[in-house]
Amino acid sequence: MKEKIDHLQHDKEKKSVPKRNSGAGFGFKISTEIVAALIVGVGIGLLVDNYFNTKPFGLIIFFILGAFAGFLNVYRVMRRIEKQ
Repeated sequence: MKEKIDHLQHDKEKKSVPKRNSGAGFGFKISTEIVAALIVGVGIGLLVDNYFNTKPFGLIIFFILGAFAGFLNVYRVMRRIEKQ
């Protein structure tokens, strides 16, 4: 019984150790952050343009804001990974 408990504790310790992300996973995360922010920015821009009839100014402004937000998110992810 003691051997089984020791074996389970050893397995639990192995699982609790965080693994480093692969390069492909890291690249996917970064690209997803940027694309998601751009999609949200463009969506909001289109909604603003349709509501206020200000085509294409809302799209342009919110595209730029979305790009800025995407790169800010990437910067935050990079800093978090750098600290680890």
